[in-house]
Amino acid sequence: MVVMMAEDRDAAQALVQEIVRRIVRDTSKMAVSFTPELDVRPDLLGNFVGGDSYWSPQGVPVTSASGDPLYPLMQIRCTEPTIPGYPTRGLLQFFIGTDILYGCDLSADYESEADNDNRCVRYIPEAPSVLNGAEVVQLPHIGADSSDPDLRTPFQSDFHGCALRPALIEDPVSHECDEFEPAYESVLEEFDPAVIEAAEDTLGDLEQAVMDQLNVVSPGACFQMGGHPVFTQSDVREDYDDELVLLKMDSYDGVLMWGDSGCANFLIRREDLEQLDFSHVLYTWDCL
Repeated sequence: MVVMMAEDRDAAQALVQEIVRRIVRDTSKMAVSFTPELDVRPDLLGNFVGGDSYWSPQGVPVTSASGDPLYPLMQIRCTEPTIPGYPTRGLLQFFIGTDILYGCDLSADYESEADNDNRCVRYIPEAPSVLNGAEVVQLPHIGADSSDPDLRTPFQSDFHGCALRPALIEDPVSHECDEFEPAYESVLEEFDPAVIEAAEDTLGDLEQAVMDQLNVVSPGACFQMGGHPVFTQSDVREDYDDELVLLKMDSYDGVLMWGDSGCANFLIRREDLEQLDFSHVLYTWDCL
C-alpha cells in the first residue's frame, strides 16, 4: 500500500510538471527584466530606478497641472535589449505623484487616464550621449514613511536610487492574471480525464499544485517591460490582446513597497504603443 501511494504521488507530481510545461509553452511572452544593482549609482541616460535626480530637457521638471513636481519612479533605455512592438531607441520615463496613493486614480480607465495629471509616462525618442548640468533636476528624496503626510512615494527611506541590469526573458502567465484559468483548462483537456481525477485524488488540489510549480519555474522578475502583469487583488484589464505591459513593478525589499507587498502596472493598448502615444497609459497598483 505504501509503495502504491508513493507511485501515485510520483505520477501526480509528474502530471503537474507536464501541465506547467505546457502552460509555459502556450503562454510565454517575451519581456525585458530589470535587476536592481544596489551598489551601482544610477546612470541618468540608462536604466535606473529611483534617485535624487533625473534628466529632463532644458532642466524643466515634469509637473502636475497644479505645478507640483512629479517624482521620478523609473527610466528605461530602449536600445538594448529590445522586444517586438516596443520602442527600440530613446528613453521611457515614469513619474508619479506624491500623495498617499502615489498619483494613482483607482477609478480610472484608459480614456480617463489621459486626464490624470498626477502621473506621467514620457517618451524621449532621441537621448543625448552626455548630460550637462542644465539637464539635471534635483528633487529631495521622499520615502514611504515620510514625516510629511502630503509627500509620499513607495521608495524606502534609505534607498536613493540604483542602476538596473536588463535581460531578455520568456515570461509565462501567472495565476494572478485572468489568462491563467483558460490556459489551465485548455491544457487539462489534453489529458485523459481519469488521469486528472487520479491526480486530484492524490494531491487534493491539482490546480493549486500547478500554480505553486508555475511560481517555481517563472523567471520572477520584479521589474519588467513586456510579458504578463501581476495583480494582487484582481485583473483590471478588459482583454488580453490589446493591453500590453509597459512596466510592471513589484515590491522589492530595500527598494520600494507598494502598500502591503503590492505591485504596480503601467498598461498600454497595442494601438497606442504602435503610435508611441503614451497619453492613455493605465497606471494602477494594488496590495494584499
